[in-house]
Amino acid sequence: MWGSEFAAGDVALFRVPVDSFSDGSQAAPYYRYRELPKPEGYTFQNRFVGDYLLYGTGSGWGRPEKKDAANLYAVNWANGEVNNLQLKHGVDRIEQMGKDAVVVGTNGSDLYFSPVRLGEVPRVMDSYARKNASQGELRSHGFFYKPDGKDSGLLGLPIARESRPGYKHLVEGSAAILFLRNDSLEFSEVGEIGAGDTSVNDGCRASCVDWYGNARPLFIRNRVFALLGYEIVEGNLSRDRIQEMRRINYSPRGVKRLAEEE
Repeated sequence: MWGSEFAAGDVALFRVPVDSFSDGSQAAPYYRYRELPKPEGYTFQNRFVGDYLLYGTGSGWGRPEKKDAANLYAVNWANGEVNNLQLKHGVDRIEQMGKDAVVVGTNGSDLYFSPVRLGEVPRVMDSYARKNASQGELRSHGFFYKPDGKDSGLLGLPIARESRPGYKHLVEGSAAILFLRNDSLEFSEVGEIGAGDTSVNDGCRASCVDWYGNARPLFIRNRVFALLGYEIVEGNLSRDRIQEMRRINYSPRGVKRLAEEE
């Protein structure tokens, strides 16, 4: 199960026509593979965004590595051109953001969000650093981006305390959901929604940090929510600042307390 978390072996880009798929009895010809540079590091992250394959390595599920430089490779899958981009942090998450991308990773103490412009020549833009923080959720559903224009939008990601090992998101809840404004690949913080009482554990009946995760931002029409453990919190976004409006606790204890109050 954990084998996919380690970067091992060579790296190649494989392209093959769809009509060449058969019953699996034949091997793909060698010329369908294009050898790529192999990054050094622990967990291998990769994602296709537009005309590019982006990949690199980071701390992943392990303890955050103290590093002030890492490689992000951007490969044009059509012509095979490889671009080696420099980051100030590891590569722990790669997400699409409109026609561009954002790379999230740590330098051991701070959490970085680095926008990547995917034009004719890929380029890493100025990063946003959240001091003394780490990712609160490593799985894909933790990140959401809502565009509100061609080159603008709002992104959210659960965060946790500084230097927390990645695997801890399976047993510990997140401290907050962080929200950032994207304006032409310039990031600015609009605020965060913090977690309240997270001490309840009902054996994964109403909420479960382990197998499906219980921390994520939610953008529903024009409303913004944060799922944090047994709480759903609604925020109000005004003048690029987010403030808590209301929250509800749906834990067994919370439901019982509400019934007693009524």
